[in-house]
Amino acid sequence: MDKISSAIFKIDKVLDYKVCKNLSEYIEISPVKKATLLKDNKDVEDTKYRDVYNYGLNDSNEHDLLYKNLIFNTCSAAIKEYKKLFTSLHQELKLESINLLKYVKGNFYKKHTDAFHQVNRQLSFIINLNEDYKGGELIFYYPYNQQLAYSKVELKTGDLVMFPSNFMYPHSVEPIISGTRYSIVCWFS
Repeated sequence: MDKISSAIFKIDKVLDYKVCKNLSEYIEISPVKKATLLKDNKDVEDTKYRDVYNYGLNDSNEHDLLYKNLIFNTCSAAIKEYKKLFTSLHQELKLESINLLKYVKGNFYKKHTDAFHQVNRQLSFIINLNEDYKGGELIFYYPYNQQLAYSKVELKTGDLVMFPSNFMYPHSVEPIISGTRYSIVCWFS
């Protein structure tokens, strides 16, 4: 493992199959919309750069809150394990947001980082909810040569991957070839 990829932390099966199936079904009945990007301090839809359906969990919805608490607790447990390896991460982290994602055939998210100047994101999380699709690989690139990939993370149902949100971790989700990829993304700042 090189020095950059050593901060990419994967935990297998943090959510069991039944919970993942329930969340996938919840995405199907939720009012998903095309995900946006932040450009010039505005949320804009740019399907040439990010083409995926998104549903942000809302505290005022009791079902959303139930799932939000489950995901928060799951990520908090992962942070405890991460801090054992990275002891300099000693500040208290706060959940920024949780999004449920649905990638259908052809959907993707081009190379990007999760850092924004408006929000000081520290850690990014992806929880995969299924594996009955082709494509959709999570790829990490070297920050000094973003044409060169150094890691492809294989995610099974219920697996979590977390990594620093900063400029050192450009990543992409490759286009879906067939099936539908369901996942959760969230950030702690």
